[in-house]
Amino acid sequence: MSSVNLCRLRTAIIAMLCCLLAPTALAQTITVKGTVIDALHQEPIIGATVMLVEDTSKGILTDFDGHFSLTGVPAKGTLRVSYVGYKTIDVAIDGRSNLTIVLEEDNELLDEVVVTALGIKRSEKALSYNVQEVKSDALTTVKNANFMNSLAGKVAGVNINASSAGIGGATRVVMRGPKSISANNQALYVVDGIPLFNVNKGEIESSAFANQPGSEGIADINPDDIESLSVLSGPAAAALYGSAAAQGVIMITTKKGTAGSLRVSFSNSSTFSNPFVLPEFQDSYINRPGEIRTWGEQKASQYGSYDPSDFFRTGTNIQNTLALTIGGEKSQTYLSLGSTNSTGIMPNSGYNRYNVTVRNTTSFLNDLLTLDVNLNYINSGDKNLMAQGQYYNPLTSLYLFPRGENFDAIRVYEQYDPTRQIYLQNWRYGETLKMQNPYWIMHRMVRTNNRERYMLAGTLTYRPLEWLNVVGRVRYDNAHNKAEDKRHAGTALIFSYSPYGYYSYENGFDKAVYADVMANINKDFGEEFSLSANIGGSTNYTSQLSEGFKGGLKAPSNIFAPHAIQYARGTTSNAPLYGGVKHLIYSAFVSAELGYNRMAYLTVTGRNDWDSALEGTTHESFFYPSVGLSTILTEMIDMPREYVSYLKVRGSWASVGSAISPNLTSRWKYQYNPETQGYETSTYRFPDTFYPERTNSFEVGLTGRFFEDILSVDFTWYQSNTKNQTFLRPLSGAQGYNNEYIQTGDVRNRGVELSLGLDFQWGDFGWNPSFVFSANRNKIIELLPDENETIDKGGLESISVILKKGGTMGDIYDFSSIKTDQEGYPLVDNNQIVAEKLTNPVYRGTVLPLANMSLVNEFTYKGLNFGFLISARLGGIVMSQTQAYLDYFGVSKASADLRDQGGVSVNLGMISAEQYYDVTAGDSPLWRNYIYDATNVRLQEAHIGYNLPARWINENASIQLGLTGHNLLMLFKRAPFDPELSASTGTYYQGFDYFMQPGMRSMGFNIKVNL
Repeated sequence: MSSVNLCRLRTAIIAMLCCLLAPTALAQTITVKGTVIDALHQEPIIGATVMLVEDTSKGILTDFDGHFSLTGVPAKGTLRVSYVGYKTIDVAIDGRSNLTIVLEEDNELLDEVVVTALGIKRSEKALSYNVQEVKSDALTTVKNANFMNSLAGKVAGVNINASSAGIGGATRVVMRGPKSISANNQALYVVDGIPLFNVNKGEIESSAFANQPGSEGIADINPDDIESLSVLSGPAAAALYGSAAAQGVIMITTKKGTAGSLRVSFSNSSTFSNPFVLPEFQDSYINRPGEIRTWGEQKASQYGSYDPSDFFRTGTNIQNTLALTIGGEKSQTYLSLGSTNSTGIMPNSGYNRYNVTVRNTTSFLNDLLTLDVNLNYINSGDKNLMAQGQYYNPLTSLYLFPRGENFDAIRVYEQYDPTRQIYLQNWRYGETLKMQNPYWIMHRMVRTNNRERYMLAGTLTYRPLEWLNVVGRVRYDNAHNKAEDKRHAGTALIFSYSPYGYYSYENGFDKAVYADVMANINKDFGEEFSLSANIGGSTNYTSQLSEGFKGGLKAPSNIFAPHAIQYARGTTSNAPLYGGVKHLIYSAFVSAELGYNRMAYLTVTGRNDWDSALEGTTHESFFYPSVGLSTILTEMIDMPREYVSYLKVRGSWASVGSAISPNLTSRWKYQYNPETQGYETSTYRFPDTFYPERTNSFEVGLTGRFFEDILSVDFTWYQSNTKNQTFLRPLSGAQGYNNEYIQTGDVRNRGVELSLGLDFQWGDFGWNPSFVFSANRNKIIELLPDENETIDKGGLESISVILKKGGTMGDIYDFSSIKTDQEGYPLVDNNQIVAEKLTNPVYRGTVLPLANMSLVNEFTYKGLNFGFLISARLGGIVMSQTQAYLDYFGVSKASADLRDQGGVSVNLGMISAEQYYDVTAGDSPLWRNYIYDATNVRLQEAHIGYNLPARWINENASIQLGLTGHNLLMLFKRAPFDPELSASTGTYYQGFDYFMQPGMRSMGFNIKVNL
């Protein structure tokens, strides 16, 4: 077996796709061919760069046999040959037409260089914590409108849940379990070393009446502009980033220009989607005349069969990117234009985004000074993203539509009313569960969000000494958002609040200004010691302002403008919309890494934040440190290198502070009172001292490569404890305050992360399987001063997430039950079982998974590549209110099966299916019947591509064609819906299905062209 590992092969393929080779610029003299080989193993090196020194635009990568061929090179020219992990050498041509070039390993470069906190590049062997790097191909091969969904299953310790809101919705990203009971548990996003202001609008209330969710700031990034992505899953990895880093960091490095003549690349991804998992319906029983529930006789409907899936349409996601790069030795420019045009599977829903990126890097003063300027403009919008629940949800009436009625009659969703001279809703089935015509909801209750955003960033680097540079960075991020909700006259009055219609508008202004300055030292002291140090300070200012109004309209109908709102009508639904938050953090930080003999590295960091959220408290600033040790055993101990190529052990400890929420310390809050049409104050009591929330964590790990790099292993064990949790609880008016804040609690997360990879190469055939496994155990060590006191975080009727000491942050408690007699048999009254609500709820399980795993297989043969990803979630529970209503209305397959069996046997007697579901299903069901194991296994991704041979075009061009698929097959599940979908990006409303929009199965094609 060849010792040329597939990691090098993958690098070569990526390089061939991204490296754009320019046309000949020098006069042709001779053609030089040759082979590049490894000095130790005397085997070919795939993907080595061979470049003409006299004209850097003329270069090529070695092929699968290590061969290269360059035409039009001067006979007396010089070739520069380089490859990661090897010493770069210059070879004089001297008129020779055939060369054999030998590269020697460079021990200083054998380990990878990864991007870590603050955009600092560090040697992988020196890291004392786990950093997982993902190349751009993992994000752009099987594309999603929100590229974060493409990361699911590809890194250990990260749970990524796609939104059920529809295409373009926000994504839930939680690393190493939820840590904060009251604060945000979402990861921090960092772009080119600067934190991104990520306004996430995907969190909805745990209610049947949630309003429309939205997208998020990270979805604005064009994945084709991403060079690489690093996942810093632990606080030790992100200790330099401040308070938000306790939840982990997604580090994004974007593309920049390269030297050489003009290079052009174009990519297109076109996918087509349909519902992935739908409930199982029945079509063999019809409804009784005049009833909306389907409990009539068993016979076919006179209107033909009814299939709710016909309501859904084929969704599309078309993404295009055109990128140009050009530059000389001193200045390089990158320009890209991107578009994303998507339609959802729900009628009249969609998402559009347009990206413009311009980046220039220029060096001055003999390369002592470098200026990097980046401009991003994004224009995006979404229409009819959908929250689950009853309100504004077409799926309620779609799924529950009586099976003996004519659904085709309501496809024309509006009818002209000659009296009012407007079109009104075509719906004659009442407002049970607030149902309306599903087509009317999608076309005449239209909710839109439009966003215009621009970001301007600049980095100035001054290198006065070889071992010292000083970097200053700044980013200005500004966004204007406009949300509108237009409900036409004819909408049910519970939603329109006026016979003339309803209109809501809200203008939002998000602004972030970040700046830092940092001195970086990289210096060797003799051959034994090395020092890498960083010291600096930063400021981060963010502000959010929203203003608008909502309410029913005045006559005439359907005038959707601010002046048409009936302002004089004071209700909670006719009210002003206003909110504002300003937040400022000043920080100072230092990091030092001391290396010894390139075999042991000690890293120490410290950061102090002055946070405006703590202004006026006794502790207005807080400090947090970290320390880590990394040891390369293969450098310390003589090991058989044919079996153990590389072995590192590491350990780290970190303490990360997180201030309380902005504006929290104000003793008065204002709430709108519709009766007085004014604002009233609500008073708060605070503890004597507000402390920042504190996450203390430690981890140990092992990284190894074995059998000449064929097998790679990365293992991490970690534990974190988050203390000083901040809670708000109500007080009686007699105490002089409406509410009080208290600080207590301790949440522990403990778990393991494992990544395994194999690299095989047999001639032209390569196989690269990899396996990722992670398991996390969440536990509330302390909650409130009274150990018996609990916190109810809500859920649905008769079922809630309840926090208790000793439990988890996802524990589900059930208040529903069936009354029993003295012998324990169900109590039957008038041929009907009797339900009751428990005062002491029953624990049913946790929505948090026990483990997640995935298996990736990548195959290559010459220009052909094929791969697939199988992902699995193990354990946890989910609940389905949807299934409870389907059973109650008699439209589920389960209800038909029960009728076919003659009913339900209770106490040696029979109860009809309708009588049984009258009590155990519906709005407040017997939840033990509707709680499911969340375990599932799926074929999450698959792709096949072909690189057209260069000889078909020219040696400087590449074209790749491919077919892709996402959510192709559910291999195993027990729930009646997709357990991996999330209705909310918040911490607690997880695992609840209440007429949730189904996920999508997507198939399509892509093309990538480099010229």
